[in-house]
Amino acid sequence: MLLLSTKMLNTGLTRNWQQVSSANYFAPMMKRATQDPHLAQAMKILRMKAGKSLKEIEPSVGVTRQAVSRWENESASFPEDKVPLYLRAIGKTQADLDKEILGLSEDGPSYTGPGAYSDFAALLKQQVIDESMSPWVEPGEWVWYQQGLHPRRSEGCVVELVDGTLLVRLYLREKDGYVFLQRINPESVEQYLHSDVKAIHKVKVRGN
Repeated sequence: MLLLSTKMLNTGLTRNWQQVSSANYFAPMMKRATQDPHLAQAMKILRMKAGKSLKEIEPSVGVTRQAVSRWENESASFPEDKVPLYLRAIGKTQADLDKEILGLSEDGPSYTGPGAYSDFAALLKQQVIDESMSPWVEPGEWVWYQQGLHPRRSEGCVVELVDGTLLVRLYLREKDGYVFLQRINPESVEQYLHSDVKAIHKVKVRGN
């Protein structure tokens, strides 16, 4: 009886030691990832690859979409305890995150904000106020566009209508007197009479 109890005790100690060892082994990896300067950018890229909007992942992460947007755009730090919830919500793993961070690190500076363009002063900007183009660009984010530069097919654009309305869309084509544009959320193709469109400008930068 004593031998059996000792064996059971040893087995329990071994199991507990393995659990603690595993936790101690992976904890530094998670900590390094959540402290990486590329974390926010990598997380946003993964979400966009997964085709998930902030509205979709809001319940799973347990905070408002505005809070998640601040994390992604680095106006607030990404809480370490929310990283696993975020990854689960977009169907990605820690390995996916590590790979994305590594790719961003190897590519060197990958910031695509205004400072990345020497001619930024010549760009105009428009704030997105709805979810019509989510997750390509989220509500509250900005697009910077070059006036007079026409987009190619499937590129982002700002469409200036004759009545003064500005639309952020993906450019498709022009045919039979119509301009065809792609809306992402919900996915649909919109068409406008060419006579109602004053100009179409290519988006050069998007984000905060």
